[in-house]
Amino acid sequence: MSVMTSIEPDPGVTPVARAARAAGCAFVSLAVWMGLAYALIQLQGCTAEGMKCLGDAIGIMFLCLLGAALSMWGLLRLARVRPAWLVAITGPLVFLLLAFGLLGRYFLGTPTLWVVAIMASYSLAAVLADPRVSARVRWLTVGVLVALLVAGLARF
Repeated sequence: MSVMTSIEPDPGVTPVARAARAAGCAFVSLAVWMGLAYALIQLQGCTAEGMKCLGDAIGIMFLCLLGAALSMWGLLRLARVRPAWLVAITGPLVFLLLAFGLLGRYFLGTPTLWVVAIMASYSLAAVLADPRVSARVRWLTVGVLVALLVAGLARF
């Protein structure tokens, strides 16, 4: 019986369970960091009146989204999604492909759908990083994501 290293996926966890765990980690990370962003914006005294604090608010939200992405590695390790570093790096890349290819057109004004898309991106990254998933499925998925990106960029 071999000992599982920290980069091998847990054989007792199916790819679907890995995807669900990754989505849950993304939700928790987004909820915590965006809650922090909201609190910081409120502490600055920013209200919905005019454009007074818009620059600060955008900067705070960007930094908190970056914090959410960086904290994903630790959350994924806690949730036993291995290799956590690969999923943590691939998740934002998948999201960018989706955002430029599909989300910008259909979901631009709906922040809730963006959260769902981020969760889906980390789920997809967890499945793509699982060596038990066939190479054909991985390449087909990446091809679809790139096609969405090209279609999204072509409309500009």
